[in-house]
Amino acid sequence: MSKYHGNLQGPGGRASEACVSRALASTRCSLQQVSLVAGLVYLGAGLVINQASQAGDGPTAVTRVALMASRACLPATPGAHEEYRLAPTKGLSEGVSFATDWMGNKNGGWFGIQAMDHCRMRPDNGLLTWHGMEAVRVEVQPNDDPLALRANTERTEVLIMQDGKGNQLKETPKSETQYYATSYYFPENWQGQQLPWSAFPTVNCGADQNRCNSWSVVWQFWGWGGLSAAQLSSGGPQLYRFNNMPFADGSRVALGKWTDFVFSVDWKSGHYRVWRRDEGSQKFAPVLIGATPVPAGQEIYIKQGLYRGGNVGGRTDVLWVGPTARGTSFAAVEQQSFGTADGSK
Repeated sequence: MSKYHGNLQGPGGRASEACVSRALASTRCSLQQVSLVAGLVYLGAGLVINQASQAGDGPTAVTRVALMASRACLPATPGAHEEYRLAPTKGLSEGVSFATDWMGNKNGGWFGIQAMDHCRMRPDNGLLTWHGMEAVRVEVQPNDDPLALRANTERTEVLIMQDGKGNQLKETPKSETQYYATSYYFPENWQGQQLPWSAFPTVNCGADQNRCNSWSVVWQFWGWGGLSAAQLSSGGPQLYRFNNMPFADGSRVALGKWTDFVFSVDWKSGHYRVWRRDEGSQKFAPVLIGATPVPAGQEIYIKQGLYRGGNVGGRTDVLWVGPTARGTSFAAVEQQSFGTADGSK
């Protein structure tokens, strides 16, 4: 059986919390700046290819996605690479308590980031969402351990939503019902894995459980649950799971297309709903209704990006994330993240 069971805080939880606490006294733990060379290479490739795609060359656009879906960032120096107390997004719309703004804010408006450098999570230079909104490219390489846990876990994540005044938004029963909206683009070569120990027959997983770490989580309600996108068996299809539960539509990840999500959570009862809309569809479809008890006394916060087990065979993973929002209604977060008003019916 895999060590990953659904508590998405994983082995990085304790160290992450410790550094967040330290951040209250210090703006920065440590975050290596992306090298000028890597930035220029990334920017140049994106601009040149995107100019061709904007000129109407459809195949070029496909080529660009294929190019940028492989490793683009330079190796980083091992150690802790974390940054906190970042600038919030201001001027939020009515009913919206948090929204990303990656074009006007280098960290999107999140309170913190855990990434080996800024290349690993940055606005793309031309790949917009299917609604024409900005997208963020996320890259995780082998040994990307910005928390310096040395526990065979890897990540590139932003964390903790905050309001326009910089107040951290952590969920408790007092939060009542909140809505969250975001979107993902997984390229056709996406190989996320969440495999059981039996998938590693040559490894003694029981002797050192971290050696068999295998999960692929792209949204964490830290301490409660979240969304994964991975194959659950070797060679199997890429599937979504929310709080380890499958979707009513079969859960398939639409590779090479954008998928919009809206989550609602009643933080008093733990009841939740998930709506999904794949690129090209107008209406959202309800795909999951369930309940997960909220731990007593636990403050839940959101992390987004990619958090994976390190047993990946040397693989680099790349995905794109669209605008993300938190608010008091479906309509508010849908408008903020997608610019649409199509609702769930």
